[in-house]
Amino acid sequence: MDGCFAACGCDDYEGVTKADLDRFTDKIENVLNDEKGRRLFRNYMFTSKMKDGRRTLDFWEHTDKLIGYQENAESISYRSYLRRVDRLIDEAGRIEELDFATMERLTIARDSEIKEEIIEALKVLKTEATKALRREYAKFQMRFIPSK
Repeated sequence: MDGCFAACGCDDYEGVTKADLDRFTDKIENVLNDEKGRRLFRNYMFTSKMKDGRRTLDFWEHTDKLIGYQENAESISYRSYLRRVDRLIDEAGRIEELDFATMERLTIARDSEIKEEIIEALKVLKTEATKALRREYAKFQMRFIPSK
């Protein structure tokens, strides 16, 4: 496969091109906002035994899904959505790097049951999760940016 990279020395990253890798190593948001990028990042953290990083990435993805929640006939009920927010709050308690005030903001928004407030609190929490992944991302960059 011509466009693929060989920096990793394995075949686990099929479908990730050199252009993808260049983009993924530019900034953390490029990795997190791309499904292939998150898969590559997760695989890297798995092989590097970064359990806390994988937990934070899972949290980031769960938060992202809740932000994108759209209520319609095929979707989950709002009560089910609130239960998912409750589980996310529990999950947040297991991530040390998250700001307590931000988690408290989500709890207050959840208690209000006002979707717009919940979404705003989730967006802030997603940003906090992104910041919490910066240490793992720096190591990811070192691994995949070719040395000169």
